[in-house]
Amino acid sequence: MATITSDFFTLNKDSLKNYPDAINQIYRGNIDGICIKNVFSKEDMLKVKHNLENKKDYLKDYTYTQGYGKFIGAILQANTDDKTAYFKDAAALRVRLKNIFEHRDYETTIQAVFSQISGGREVQAAQESSNKVYSPAITRYTSPSQGGIKVHKGNEFIDHPAFDGLKQVAKVRNSLSYFIVVDKPEDGGELVLYDGLPDKLTVPKQDLDLDNCQKRSFQPDAGDMTIFHGATIWHAISDVKGKKNRISIGGFVGLSADERKVVYWS
Repeated sequence: MATITSDFFTLNKDSLKNYPDAINQIYRGNIDGICIKNVFSKEDMLKVKHNLENKKDYLKDYTYTQGYGKFIGAILQANTDDKTAYFKDAAALRVRLKNIFEHRDYETTIQAVFSQISGGREVQAAQESSNKVYSPAITRYTSPSQGGIKVHKGNEFIDHPAFDGLKQVAKVRNSLSYFIVVDKPEDGGELVLYDGLPDKLTVPKQDLDLDNCQKRSFQPDAGDMTIFHGATIWHAISDVKGKKNRISIGGFVGLSADERKVVYWS
């Protein structure tokens, strides 16, 4: 069963067989995105939230404060010329992710989903070599009353030299964003797609009239996976209301440089 909102589909897992090449369809701009229900169960997500709360010391070396809250991850742009530290952190975070998702493996689960919509392509983490494997995901805490995550799109950032190596193995331009909600806030924290903005902005972001801009809002449940054309669609996470953080985990997914594989990274 599928629910359609314009070019954005909400699917049950058993409906994925009807969209066997969805990743490529999103990349080509045929559809904007999909939300796949219950990729992880709500019980899975409660266990993950518990582990994140109780293993903060285990994650503290990879936790960084941001204007919207904080994130846990490896920083690709930290050093332009030498990504040794990034790949070291990515390897360490991969181990920690297995520990946090101890009841149901994170990468095994997302690979299984991506494989169903890969057009028959092999799915793997993006890698430059066997010891240069990109991190699978970033965990984000969007805190209440911090303004959310401001409007942006992925193609804004990819000219940074830190992406040069990744561009050799993945089609970074026009790639897809993906995320899974670990814990929903009491209110707010929606994914907002701004359809009314031009491809290239002609005014500074702070001068945009986003309240009156044509837009679509989505509020996935805990355990749902959202995949959308985040590189090309202006999007934001709306301000979180209440006392709870919005916790999500995700990154980017797209075609390999030769289009023979589907690769993911963060």
